[in-house]
Amino acid sequence: MKLINRKECLHYCQKENKKTSRFLLSFQIWFRQVVQRKFEMPYLEMFITTKCNLRCKHCSNLIPAINSRQNYEISTLIDWLNELLSKIDSLYRLKIHGGEVFLHPRLTEFIAYVNNQPKIKSIRLTTNGTIIPANNILQLIASSKIVVQISNYRLPNTKTQQLIDKFKEFGVRYIYLEDQTWKDFGEITLRDSNRFDDCSIKRCTSFYDGKIYVCSRAAIMTKLGYIPDDGISVFLPKKQLRQQLEKMYGGKLSIACNYCDGDTKYAKDITVGEQK
Repeated sequence: MKLINRKECLHYCQKENKKTSRFLLSFQIWFRQVVQRKFEMPYLEMFITTKCNLRCKHCSNLIPAINSRQNYEISTLIDWLNELLSKIDSLYRLKIHGGEVFLHPRLTEFIAYVNNQPKIKSIRLTTNGTIIPANNILQLIASSKIVVQISNYRLPNTKTQQLIDKFKEFGVRYIYLEDQTWKDFGEITLRDSNRFDDCSIKRCTSFYDGKIYVCSRAAIMTKLGYIPDDGISVFLPKKQLRQQLEKMYGGKLSIACNYCDGDTKYAKDITVGEQK
């Protein structure tokens, strides 16, 4: 694994092991990846649904542009993730992603599955704060290694405070992203340069339709037919899969970054949560 990936693994490892020294964590990661030749992924966000109850004008994931949105079958999601986990040694952070995750009717099954995977070290679940989950979902999340990330959309139909009160009642760990700055990633047109090196979103590796993309926007741009598909199928042989992932982490599989401003100096600040 290249140095950049070790740094990313350390980034997520530190967040879960705040009482352990950075030096010790860094050494442990170096030993596993260099001496023991372990293949570890720092981060992966996995779409479980493209359904959403908002229509954000500047949705970074392009969800409003998808005509046929769906909740993925849990058995399919598990098959894809099983295939990937069989070919890597660790995943430091899995992010359960949408759409709006709490719209998936079988969310509890997926939570139960990922929580029992020892190769997955930490889990985040994102929500727009508009839905109060059923008590059984809250109980399951509270007993898991999941931390919920609540985005502040600053819209009248959000139920953020009620959601936070429920989380406190059930003991759900959460992070409220109150002061987020939203960026306009721009129209999907060819840029004069590739934005990969300057974009912070390049760390947001995305798992969509059985393939891994440099980010979630790249996955949906491919789905919509704007760009050629450079996603990495998890059904590749293990050696080939790892080689392709190394190329992706090095910016060699970033076609989408020629058609997007990403989180770079080129992207303009925009109003949070503005709706179509």
